[in-house]
Amino acid sequence: MNFQIEKLIIWPRNATFPPRELNFKLGKVNVITGASRTGKTAIIPIIDYCLGSGTCSIPIEIIRDNASWYGIVVYTGNEKVLLARKVPDGNKVSYEFYVQRGTAINIPITVENNQNLDGVKQILDTLSFVPYINRDENGKAYNDRLSFRDLTHLVFQSQDIVANQNILFYKTHKTEHREKLRNWFPFILGAESIDIIFARRKLKELEQDFSRKNRELEKAKKLSSEWLQNLIGQLQVAKEYGLYKGDLPDPTDFDTMLSITRDILDNAPDSPQTTSATMESSIDEINQLEIRENEISNSIAQTKKRISDIKKLTTSISDYQSSCKKKVERLELAKWLKENAQTAAICPVCGGNEHPNAHNEIDKICKAVAQYEAVAPRTSEFPAALERELLLLRNDLESLFAERDDLQIRFNSIRAKNKEVEIYQQRTKNMFLLLGQLSSTVKLIDTLSSDDGLTDHIEDLSRQIAELKKIISASNTNALLDRALSEINQKTLVRLQTLDVDEIYKKVSPRFSLAELGLEVQGSDGIWHLLGEVGSASNWLSFHIAFTCALQEYFCEQSSPVSSVPSFMVYDQPSQVYFPRLHKTKMEADDDPHIGNEDVAAVRDIFKTLADSILSKNGAWQAIVLDHAGSDIYGDLDGIEEIEEWRNGKKLIPAEWYEQKIAD
Repeated sequence: MNFQIEKLIIWPRNATFPPRELNFKLGKVNVITGASRTGKTAIIPIIDYCLGSGTCSIPIEIIRDNASWYGIVVYTGNEKVLLARKVPDGNKVSYEFYVQRGTAINIPITVENNQNLDGVKQILDTLSFVPYINRDENGKAYNDRLSFRDLTHLVFQSQDIVANQNILFYKTHKTEHREKLRNWFPFILGAESIDIIFARRKLKELEQDFSRKNRELEKAKKLSSEWLQNLIGQLQVAKEYGLYKGDLPDPTDFDTMLSITRDILDNAPDSPQTTSATMESSIDEINQLEIRENEISNSIAQTKKRISDIKKLTTSISDYQSSCKKKVERLELAKWLKENAQTAAICPVCGGNEHPNAHNEIDKICKAVAQYEAVAPRTSEFPAALERELLLLRNDLESLFAERDDLQIRFNSIRAKNKEVEIYQQRTKNMFLLLGQLSSTVKLIDTLSSDDGLTDHIEDLSRQIAELKKIISASNTNALLDRALSEINQKTLVRLQTLDVDEIYKKVSPRFSLAELGLEVQGSDGIWHLLGEVGSASNWLSFHIAFTCALQEYFCEQSSPVSSVPSFMVYDQPSQVYFPRLHKTKMEADDDPHIGNEDVAAVRDIFKTLADSILSKNGAWQAIVLDHAGSDIYGDLDGIEEIEEWRNGKKLIPAEWYEQKIAD
């Protein structure tokens, strides 16, 4: 795939400034050199963001705060495509894009969105010849389909990856990215056609369905066996109930037992047999007795309440009589007063003789006393009446208790007489429960025996699986994959010859492990080891450079089909192994540290290896290198173009963009 970067554009937030443009050379090693904190590390995240990344790793503060849009212009061989994306809003990526396509691109002064993320992803998938296999034949979505986004893992060597001993590809520290890249690598290398990918995917689905259906069949067989054992016991009970008169077959004779069960169900009574006239009479009598028992219970309750009420009334009257008696005794004094008042001149109360109405007042008192004395004797009549009623109520209560006891005796007599009837009723109930169980058992066994076409379905799956395996086997994918990996491994060894790597690793080709998505190298002990077991950061770096060059060379050679991988690589700080980052204050100089001749030579070899690889393929792929190293190291090498040098105040974001802002 011809897909190289021609421009990187940043539109300022302050529209009075023109867009910032970086112009790259096609088919060259493009170098942006500069000091620390000038924005070099932002180049990869900006390109990745414009290519539809779901996250944004562009540094915050200056690079985000002073920009409104980021963009790149890519050259595809037939046309140029401008892909611009709006700056993230806080920590949320933007879904606003601007796309322009044609043989020439006019960089606008201001940008207005005309596309969304899905649209951009579809454009990139089309440009990279990624097969569109979003859904299977049943319309089910493929969550693991290959996209252009997956291919970007192969073209970025960020600062934390380029010399990493454990991770070979960009963002593959995440499991989902590793698994997806691993699954699609045979196709990416051209060892597997899209038809075979479909076949493998279909095979996986069918094998999963086959396993699931087999488990269902085994479960059905197990259930059928269990229910057969239940049927044996149920038939024995049916014989005890008289539903079957013959001898039971051998328990292993499944068909005969099932036939007997069906006969029992066909000839079973529709309803319980009527017991007898005696039973019916007994039931009627019991019903009448229960009605009378309820009436008696109500009467007893009412009688008890009436008795309680009378007792309370009697108590109240008795208390009243006692009170009257005491009053009468006290009022005997009135008689004495009247007698003395008639014979004496002096008042018997106060001893005086001056009160003119004394005799009249005494007469009033005597009249009141006489009235009370006339009423008081009548209170004795009530208790006698109440005692008579209470006696009658107690007699009624005894009669009710006696009648209830008689009813209970009658109940017991009837129940004892009809015990056999009760047993017959329960037996009949149990018999019909058994018939229901037999019916359920037969239906379930019929279902399990027929397996609802399950066996046929399993046989059909087995046939489809065999056919797909035959197709996949005939594709010779494994042989093609081995051949592709062998070529890449050999190309890696060639590039290692011009890099700073231990001599032992220049003798035998390293091996790319698809399972690990990493490199294996042969040690002096003859044993193959993962790259992480090899010492020295210079070795790790060299293997990364050599392997990525080998990959791009291999992709450039693919013609049928054309490779889907973009034909560019971006390397961030490959010289970091030799030029460790200095811990500087803002007041310290920004000059590069002193480096030795060996380090200079090793860094120079990096640039030369990249240039040799690109020149060997006539500029069919492109490299962008972001580094501290300057032209004094690579300036005289063919195939290398220094794009910009960011020192002495020059940076990715022009100083006037934010200095103006500070001044305001």
